[in-house]
Amino acid sequence: MAFGMVELSRLPLEAQEEILSRLSSEDSCPIEIDSEVYYIPNAVNDLIDYLYKQVYSFKKRDNGIPQNKK
Repeated sequence: MAFGMVELSRLPLEAQEEILSRLSSEDSCPIEIDSEVYYIPNAVNDLIDYLYKQVYSFKKRDNGIPQNKK
């Protein structure tokens, strides 16, 4: 995080304020992919959570295939 703050301090004040405003916005949330942090809209994060819950709500047989699949 310190590296990011050093880089941020090198930007003009307007750019710093815009970046910090976006980071503190309630409309986005962080997601980590391959050790990189991205900020995505809350709606996208909600969709990811919903799909994750759907996938793991299927009962699986011993072979790992959901019961409704052959």
